[in-house]
Amino acid sequence: MFPQSIATAAALSVVLAATEERPLSTLAPAGPAAVAIADVWWWMFWGSLILLALVSALALHAMGRNSERSAPFGSRVLIFGGGIALPLAVITALLFHGVRSGDAMLPRDVGVEPFRVEVTARQWWWAVRYPDVDGAPLFDANEILVPVGRPIDFALESEDVIHAFWVPRLGGKLDAIPGRTNVLRLEADHAGVYRGMCAEFCGAQHARMGFHLIAMSEDDLEQALRERAAAAPDEGADAARGFERHCAGCHSSDGRVGVPAAGPNLAAAALRRHLVAGWLRNDSGQLRRWLEDHQTIKPGNHMSDLGHVDPATLDAIAAWLEGR
Repeated sequence: MFPQSIATAAALSVVLAATEERPLSTLAPAGPAAVAIADVWWWMFWGSLILLALVSALALHAMGRNSERSAPFGSRVLIFGGGIALPLAVITALLFHGVRSGDAMLPRDVGVEPFRVEVTARQWWWAVRYPDVDGAPLFDANEILVPVGRPIDFALESEDVIHAFWVPRLGGKLDAIPGRTNVLRLEADHAGVYRGMCAEFCGAQHARMGFHLIAMSEDDLEQALRERAAAAPDEGADAARGFERHCAGCHSSDGRVGVPAAGPNLAAAALRRHLVAGWLRNDSGQLRRWLEDHQTIKPGNHMSDLGHVDPATLDAIAAWLEGR
C-alpha cells in the first residue's frame, strides 16, 4: 500500500508540473492574488502527502503487529489525537491561509491608484468599459487591456444570469450578479496575454464564454487605448450603410458609444486577437465565416439570423470591420 501511494504521488507531481505552462493553470501564478492561492494549494498537496504517509505507516504497523501485544497508545489517545486534535489543526491552518488568499483579492487601499475596468457579463460575452480614456468612456468587448505591476479593480455586473469572472493565473473568481456590482482586485506581475473564462454555469454556451486579459506597460496601454478610441467608422462607405441597416440595431461601431448594448461593440474588432468571446482567432475570413454561420459555430447565441442578407453585403461588412 505504502509504495503504491508514494508512486501515485510522484506521478501526480509530474502531471501537475506539466500543466504549469498552460494558460488556465492556477499553478503558474503571475500575480500576488494567484500566488496566495497557489500557496494554499501546495500546502494542501504536501500536507495530504504527509497524512497519507502517516496513515499508510500506521496501517502497515497494524497489519504486522502481534495481536497479543498491547497497543503502545490507548484508544482514547488515538481518538483524541487522530479524530479531534489533528483535524482541528489542519482546518485552522487552511482557514488562516484561505482568509489571507481571499484578502489579497479585496479592493483595499494600498497607496497606489488602481486601474479601474467595468466588465458586464452577458450570455455569452463580456462588455468592457474603461471609465476614463482621454476624459471620456471607451467601450470594448471580450479583451481587457490592463497595466503591469499596478492594482486593477474589475467592477463586475451581469445583465441576465449569474456569471463568474476568472483569470486563473492572476487570482480567484468572483461572481457577476444581476443588480449588483462586485469589485475584484487583481494584479499582473508580467506583461503578456492571460486567458480568462466564465466560471459559473450560465447556459448553453457557457463553455465558449471566454476572454483575454492583455497586460502591458503604462505607455503601451495608453497608446493601445487611444488606438481603440480612434477606431471610428467611415460613414461614406457602402459597407458602413450595410452595417447600419443590418447590424446597428444590436452593435455599435464607435468605441465612444456604448448603446445599443445587445451585442458587442465592434469599433475595435480589427485590433482584437480573438473573436466570439475568445473562441475564434481573429484571422482573415473568420469574421465573414461568423456572419454567415454563427449558429453552427456557437449554437443558441442571441445574434439575429443574417440569411436574408446577400453574400456580397456580408463580404463588404466583414471587410469593413476587419480593415479598421
